Amino acid sequence: MQANALISASVNHQFVTKTIHMVSGYIEDFHAHPWHQIVFPLKGLLQSNIGDKCVVVPHNGMLYIPAHTVHKSTAITDTQFLAIYLNPDKVVQYGEKPKSCQVSAFIKELILLLFKSDTHALAPSHITSLLMVFRDQIELAHRYEIPLLIPADRRLLSIFVMLKQQPDLPLTLKQWAQKVGASERTLSRLCAKEFSQSFALWRQNIRLVLSLQLLDSAMTIQDIAIELGYGSDSAYVYAFKQLFNQTPSKYRTVNLKRGFMLGDLMAEQ
Repeated sequence: MQANALISASVNHQFVTKTIHMVSGYIEDFHAHPWHQIVFPLKGLLQSNIGDKCVVVPHNGMLYIPAHTVHKSTAITDTQFLAIYLNPDKVVQYGEKPKSCQVSAFIKELILLLFKSDTHALAPSHITSLLMVFRDQIELAHRYEIPLLIPADRRLLSIFVMLKQQPDLPLTLKQWAQKVGASERTLSRLCAKEFSQSFALWRQNIRLVLSLQLLDSAMTIQDIAIELGYGSDSAYVYAFKQLFNQTPSKYRTVNLKRGFMLGDLMAEQ
C-alpha cells in the first residue's frame, strides 16, 4: 500500500510504519505526506532533496521530514529503509524543520520497537509516552553533515556511477577527463560549482561514504581500505577520521550495533 493511502486508512492511529526497498538509482520524485515522516535506512544510502537543501542519509542514519514538506529521494545504492509516519493531529507535537541526524543505539531500539507488531496493541497512553521519548531523542540527536555525492552534470554523473561500482579505480583527473569527453579544467570547475570542493576530495568522499556499508560487514579495516583503493589501512583510517570525526573501528562499534536484523522486521510485518 502506498504511504499516503496507508495514512488515510489509519487516521485514528498515532503512527504507522512501512518497509520500503529502492534499487540503486531509483528516484522517488517530489512528493509530500500529510503526516511527519522518519526515514531510517537499514541498508544502503539515500540522497534527499528537501526544499532548497540536499542531504545524504547513510544506513543507520535518520532523516526527519515534517508533514506537508515536499521532498525527493534518490537511492545511491540498493536501499532498504524503515519509514515511520507520525500523526500531527494527536497529542505529541514534533519539530517544524527537517533534520538529518545520527542514530544512537537508543533511538535505533525505539525505531525497531515501533515496527514490532505488538506495539500497536499497547494502550494509547503508553504509545503516546513512547512517542514523546522518541520525539525528544530526535531533538537531541547530533546532525549528520555528510557531503553530497550525486552530481547533476552528466559527465560527473558518469564518473560517479563508475566509482560507485568500482571505488578503487586509480584513474587520474586527466584520464577521467579523456574518458568522459571533457577537459581537466572543466571537471574541476564542475566539482567546485556542484560540491564546493576539488575533484579529488569529491572522489574521496564517495569512497568514504560507500565504506559505511562495508563497515557493517565482516570485512577487516585493511580489506575495506584495499576495496576502496587506498594504499594502506592507515591512509583510509586517517581520511575517514577527517570526514566523520571518528575512526572506522569506533564507527563500527558505536553506530552499527542493533538489536534486530532486517529479516526479523520482515517476519514481524
